[in-house]
Amino acid sequence: MIIDSYSHGYYGKYLDQLAGAGGVFIKKTLDRIGNLFQDRPFMTDIHARMELLDKHGIDRQLLTISHSMDCNHFTGEPADRLTAAKAINEHMAKITEDSRGRLLAAGNVPLENFEKGGRQEMERAIQSLGLKAIMINSNFNGKPIDSPEFEPFWALAAQMDIPVYIHPANPAGTTDRSYEGQYGLIHNFGWPYETVLALARLVFSGVMERYPTLKVVSHHLGGGMIPFFMGRTHESYSPAEQQRQLGRVMPRPLKEYFSLFYYDTAVGGSAAAVRCAYEEFGADRLIFATDFPHGPGSGEDRLAQYPEVIKSLGLSDGETRKIFSGNARKVLNLD
Repeated sequence: MIIDSYSHGYYGKYLDQLAGAGGVFIKKTLDRIGNLFQDRPFMTDIHARMELLDKHGIDRQLLTISHSMDCNHFTGEPADRLTAAKAINEHMAKITEDSRGRLLAAGNVPLENFEKGGRQEMERAIQSLGLKAIMINSNFNGKPIDSPEFEPFWALAAQMDIPVYIHPANPAGTTDRSYEGQYGLIHNFGWPYETVLALARLVFSGVMERYPTLKVVSHHLGGGMIPFFMGRTHESYSPAEQQRQLGRVMPRPLKEYFSLFYYDTAVGGSAAAVRCAYEEFGADRLIFATDFPHGPGSGEDRLAQYPEVIKSLGLSDGETRKIFSGNARKVLNLD
């Protein structure tokens, strides 16, 4: 069995309903990314998507919304963010319902003023609507996801055993360095770094220490940098440096905290990158993903090629099964 644990999509049949129910923010966002739907029809056509999954031997797939749709991105009133989250969650639930459970979906909740509706919406999304995860961005208009005000969210995610999917977003000051904004450098190199910053902050701020059972799924192998720079991280954060940088020494080795994350394998089809993560964290922390339908062409190439990348690693059958489906079943609480 192969479960694609990180892809993107909407349900075209209900897009107008989503736009109408989600408020001004959702409507404007859908208008802005409408060309993406036209260029990649599998973004919204769930039945055509399932035919492609059949074609390439992928059994199930988890869909998340576009990072630009995250209600926490919206700078309006808290009540409007909650309205947007409710509309998104109901929309995503219809994907699972109409696909008869083959397509799973992640929801969205407002983290600011979480106790004023966000908690209830998170419980509704998982317990009533049947969503399997919550997706958030790597920062919220420059505010880090480990900010103390977001503690109730992390506590509830751990308590409910809900996986939190982190998607990279642009840093707040994209115009601060002109040489970063050109040539698509933010997307190619900046987004992975954004992921690294978010995960590292969850470690160094103590979130992962306080909630060691928390399931955090990081896109693109944690930006690819975390496994590659694990040795440098240990050198840079010796106990003496931890005392200087953090004001305390963490009670466990740093690698143990970074090993609490799950790392998806959607990293451009690079077997070397996946092997690096495997060597550092083992098969138990890798989950197969394609980031479909993004990528060259319509994105279909990823469905065809990415499974072959995992098979090319020459791992044992048991480890390969963990990466393809076993770990996803554990993370997403699948029967």
